Amino acid sequence: MATKKTSKKSNHPYSTPALSGVYREPPYEYRDSSTAVVQFETDAETLRNLVPEPLKPNKDNLMFVSVTDFMSSGFGRYLEAHIFTHATFQNRVVNYSIYLILDNDVAICGGREIWGFPKKLGRLHMNMTDDVVSASAERGGIELIKIAVQMSEFAKPEELSGSAEWITRKYIPSVSLGLPPEVDQLTSTVLTNINIREVYKGPATLDFGNSPADRMIEIPINKVLGGYYYRADITLPDGVVAHNYLK
Repeated sequence: MATKKTSKKSNHPYSTPALSGVYREPPYEYRDSSTAVVQFETDAETLRNLVPEPLKPNKDNLMFVSVTDFMSSGFGRYLEAHIFTHATFQNRVVNYSIYLILDNDVAICGGREIWGFPKKLGRLHMNMTDDVVSASAERGGIELIKIAVQMSEFAKPEELSGSAEWITRKYIPSVSLGLPPEVDQLTSTVLTNINIREVYKGPATLDFGNSPADRMIEIPINKVLGGYYYRADITLPDGVVAHNYLK
């Protein structure tokens, strides 16, 4: 695990605009968030192209799509769709974030600028009718993500006890064309105070929409393996630089 480096602090506020920063310093506390997540198999070549070295994609070609109704201190309430996968980094299993769509500018700015989460603005819906939880994400008037999970049976929180570590590719281009990026690194952040409860599982469906601006349709859905619906509390702290591509 990389370590945090300390240096002289800037006298500038933590985020811009200086008059009224868009976000504050971590940690961010999330309470009673509800999530529907679908697990599926894709193909090895696609996963390899989505997961940058030195990360190693999982051998089962597993990917996940979640939609969460978040309630957070600092960010407020928002809906977020997340495409992610499992990978190996320095002989440990981690989560790697591939694509996020959400409806909150504060969470988009903070997520991109602090941790490097690849977030875009969109419109989302989440609904529970009868025994099915469904959710969707739209950008450009096109429904890009559509998931549904049948709450067929109770499940144990331990079934969702994967890695708490999230790796993202934080990338900031130079203001001058032709020069290297200002930032190109993998960041590592470990969630804390995780409390998962009210877990359901069952069969699930997943569809990606076709858009020239958002190409998740290029991710093959070879087999949908089922889904979960649950509530959770988490703490999102600051992280560390795990790998610097500029050194």
